[in-house]
Amino acid sequence: MKKDFKKGLDEIIILAQGPSWYEAPQKTPKNTEIWGSNIIYREGNEVDRLFVGHDIRTLMLHDDPDFVKNVNELDIPIYTTGRYRCLKNNFPIPINEIMNKFHTAFFLNVIAYMIATAVLQKPKKISIYGVDMRPDAGNETYSNEKGSVEFWLGVAIGQGIKIINTKQSFVLKTKQEGNFLNKRDKVPQIGLYTQIPQAERNPIGIQNYVILPLPLGSEI
Repeated sequence: MKKDFKKGLDEIIILAQGPSWYEAPQKTPKNTEIWGSNIIYREGNEVDRLFVGHDIRTLMLHDDPDFVKNVNELDIPIYTTGRYRCLKNNFPIPINEIMNKFHTAFFLNVIAYMIATAVLQKPKKISIYGVDMRPDAGNETYSNEKGSVEFWLGVAIGQGIKIINTKQSFVLKTKQEGNFLNKRDKVPQIGLYTQIPQAERNPIGIQNYVILPLPLGSEI
């Protein structure tokens, strides 16, 4: 597996899981790479590299109980902040290289890592899909993370890289411009957590369950 990044691409497409994800190309255009985040591989888009910002056990618990099997079958580089022996093509996000270049570590989510890593590769443009940071997402986290994403997009612009965004995104904007025409629904979140009865999904009830997402003896 070749993990080396490609310099000077025409475009790096960053594909996240916000509502505008469906506007991204299904197949990778020429001299372009599609970089996916977390579990976006389930939606059917071609992904050349996958960046995972969560502990993979969290993804298995909430989103995809077969995460390890599924990403290993993709046979693409998987970039994480930690190392996981169970992932076949696991490589570290180049945080040290980013910090040595830009002398800052303003990372509040995986998208910030992806943009910063993309900037290092000096593409002609970076396009973002599903990076919506909507204020109506019902979570203060997005409001906080938005600044981190916008900071690294600003770094990209300062490096002469063109930024392409969806109309529905709130990133680098103060209001929404689009209305999700031809919207497609994502694959439902059906992690191991959903196998526990609703009434027992609390700190007390969950203690009655033992979740073994990998074969006994396997190492994360």
